[in-house]
Amino acid sequence: MKKLIGSKQFYLMTISIALPIMAQQFVTSFVNLIDNIMIGSVGSLALTSVTVANKIYLIFNSTMFGICGAAGIFIAQYYGAKDKERCQRILNINIVAGILIAILFMLALILFPRQLVGFFSSNPEIVQESLRYIQFAVLTYLPFSISFSIMMALRAVGINKIQLLIGVITVGVNTSLNYILIFGHFGFPVLGVQGAAIATAIARVLEMCIYITILIKEKHFFVLSVKDLFHLDFSLLRSMLKKAIPLTANEIFFSLGLAMIFLSYMRCSETLVAAISVVDTVMQIAFIVFSGLSSAVAILIGNRLGANEIEEAKDNANKLIFFGILVGICIGMIFVFVAPFIAEFYNVDQVIKETIVTLIRIKSCLLPVYVYNVCVFFTLRAGGDALSTLLMDSGFLWIGGVLISTLLSMFTTIPLVILFFIVEACDILKLFVATFFYKKGKWAKNMTVAVD
Repeated sequence: MKKLIGSKQFYLMTISIALPIMAQQFVTSFVNLIDNIMIGSVGSLALTSVTVANKIYLIFNSTMFGICGAAGIFIAQYYGAKDKERCQRILNINIVAGILIAILFMLALILFPRQLVGFFSSNPEIVQESLRYIQFAVLTYLPFSISFSIMMALRAVGINKIQLLIGVITVGVNTSLNYILIFGHFGFPVLGVQGAAIATAIARVLEMCIYITILIKEKHFFVLSVKDLFHLDFSLLRSMLKKAIPLTANEIFFSLGLAMIFLSYMRCSETLVAAISVVDTVMQIAFIVFSGLSSAVAILIGNRLGANEIEEAKDNANKLIFFGILVGICIGMIFVFVAPFIAEFYNVDQVIKETIVTLIRIKSCLLPVYVYNVCVFFTLRAGGDALSTLLMDSGFLWIGGVLISTLLSMFTTIPLVILFFIVEACDILKLFVATFFYKKGKWAKNMTVAVD
């Protein structure tokens, strides 16, 4: 137990890193929940349509997460090695890569919107409503790519409080505009799902402007120079690509796997898919622990690896994983009890409310397992063990959840709730796979020496 329980100073350090990120994620997730309720009040069709449209955004978000994750690995380790110049160069690479990816997704949505939405649903009403949402939601991709690149870089060096402030401002604007534009208050027309997309686009542009201003004023470690974005460090780019390609591939395959599972749920019941949307949004609040722990892992493990303190990094990893499990148990118990109250906020049929309660409780009971797997994933990633993260994350998802859900939804009449439970329970098996890669210890290495 001494190896799993840290000192008072260790937990104070962990909380000081994780708490601002968790607070930021809580604000964002809570507002997403309010937005979800607002859209749900328009009707089940609107809720399902936005859920379908956002599956494309999920793939984009996952791609960005993979690239920013690779950049974060190097930034965290170079920060530990006290090499500020290379931290800055990696951020420049990250911003340019994010912009290029955003442009590709925007072009795809502008040129082939109906085909992309049609992949997730063949229902004409859902497709049409999704297209109305995407028409304006496409404007969020570019500003988000820039903001997310900067945010993740700041997070990698332990600068977290400013992000909380920006998050509060952004979600406040988003929620206010949602209220005005979705329902047509203060003389504005009733825009429904289009209003939600316009509100998000305006909030994302504001968020980007704030982050850019912060970097221009040079008050938070990094700076922004447009000139430097055209003169990238290609030696660092090559080193980063070795990690970015498998990490990004993992995130893309993982998001595509989730999309395939979503298709399986649609085969079971298009009506009850609205419940899936609610559960995903609600559980974002429970999953705030993931964001906090990922930052703690990047700093308490990544920085130690960069400083060549390998044994201390291993010790921190054990303590962070155990701490995460305990937090997961506490949060899971809370959501088991509050699930019925959450369902009552939605203006949907009783059968959908009952499904919401059941699905929230399934995920709540499995929350400690999710936390363990996530902590191991970020530990492997902090040490640059990209192959192991690919195998345990997206690899296992396709072999487990995707394969099982596809076969059961296509060749049986399995109810959605039971299929959902089977897919989520696959994470219990994933726990053993994660433990195997963690104990191999390939992640415990200093990458800054190799690059030098």
